Amino acid sequence: MVIKGLARGNPGAPRASNDQESHGNRDTKLAVDPVDERAIIARCVAGERRAYATLVERYQGLVHDLVSRMIGDAVEAEDIAQDAFVKAYLSLKRFRGESRFSTWLCRIALNRCKDVLRRRSREPWIHAAVDADSGIADLLDDEPTPVFSLERRQREGALHRALARLPVKYREAVVLRHIEGLGFREIGRVLGISEGAAKVRTFRGREMLRALLAEQGLSHDAV
Repeated sequence: MVIKGLARGNPGAPRASNDQESHGNRDTKLAVDPVDERAIIARCVAGERRAYATLVERYQGLVHDLVSRMIGDAVEAEDIAQDAFVKAYLSLKRFRGESRFSTWLCRIALNRCKDVLRRRSREPWIHAAVDADSGIADLLDDEPTPVFSLERRQREGALHRALARLPVKYREAVVLRHIEGLGFREIGRVLGISEGAAKVRTFRGREMLRALLAEQGLSHDAV
């Protein structure tokens, strides 16, 4: 994903460059040097707008993927992710550094997703296209093969539909844990709950997901 028109609604906000790839720096997840990040944020607050492009590049893949899993629409996810980055930029002066910037950013993105989902009257994932490289397949197989068979694509589609039926609070926990790979402590920080509550919510969401998949003819071992 490329963040286009990040300055939408705010001419002073920076834009991400066109060569920023969709997955940004996904391998690091949320594990970024906090000293370096605080320095970047301080530059942004001081008026160095270009510094914000560094944060966009670093987290745009994470935010887009998170929103896409929650919403089930990659096109709409693009707009929501941009909104999250713009809102974060406009609110940087209120960011106190009590959590990682990425944690704060994910919370903003999830709140935007909840706003969108509350307005919807249809199932959010029904019309979503199944992306073979989505990362959803990791829930289905411990050792994914490079060859995507028809059966595997059908299973991925079933998983998308099952996720759509999960209550939002369980869906977000499952997505953060099993797709974005966050630990329970970080999930708790993103969701504003304790580490123990994050663990319980994730496990319950996983069990609900298994039951929903069973209704579609997939075994309980699928997740």
